[in-house]
Amino acid sequence: MKNKALLVGINKYPDPRNELRGCVNDILDMEHFITETSKVYSKENIKKLTDIQATKKGIVTQIKWLIEGAQPGDQLLFHYSGHGAQLPTMQEAIEKDGLDEVICPYDFNGSSDTTLRDKEFAYLFAGIPKGVHFIWISDSCHAEDLSRDPQMPGCNQYRYFRGAKEAYQNTDFAMEAPITRPLNGALLSACASSELSADAFINNRYNGAFTYYLIKNLLQYGNSKPLDLVIQLVNADLSHNGYDQNPQTEGLLENRNFFL
Repeated sequence: MKNKALLVGINKYPDPRNELRGCVNDILDMEHFITETSKVYSKENIKKLTDIQATKKGIVTQIKWLIEGAQPGDQLLFHYSGHGAQLPTMQEAIEKDGLDEVICPYDFNGSSDTTLRDKEFAYLFAGIPKGVHFIWISDSCHAEDLSRDPQMPGCNQYRYFRGAKEAYQNTDFAMEAPITRPLNGALLSACASSELSADAFINNRYNGAFTYYLIKNLLQYGNSKPLDLVIQLVNADLSHNGYDQNPQTEGLLENRNFFL
């Protein structure tokens, strides 16, 4: 059995207006949870990309490392915390709303060289064999279907990239025969595709609200509850604490728990 994790967190973007505060904490907290607390992953099998390291090229290169040689019984985790956006699709026949959900790497400018679209993720993850336990976490705006004004400290902001609507003018992405089958794994998304994901100040520290309450519930219930129920509990926590986002889970996962 081989367990590998790729953790990506971006606080600093080239444009200071797009800077976030809780993304690196998100992946450090997740690393601690899966290694020290749960002891399911070993640190030597975890790669982290933060800020300037997390270009599109850097992320794609490490995703290929993550899935390379995967065999049934292995556990893989990909966690992204950073900006997300929606851009006009090049595949209108399969996108009823005319939009692709994307994540925004450090070098994001809307071009195909700097944008990671939902359909590109589908191509990257299509090679994961059946029987591999694959969990994908995206704590970013518009995160479902991936399958800022300066504020006073303590105020919530959102992981929506300033300038994303203008960036699509540089879009030159197209794919033939896009992959539309369900993800062989589970995508845990911070919000619905039309919603924003909060970069929050909780217990005197910055985190993604989704990541914070996801880890809280995993710590509380461990592997005793399936992921769909865990996400329901995360939804309840977010609602109770005033966050207007609704996490989702989608994909096909044989074992519906966070860990095998």
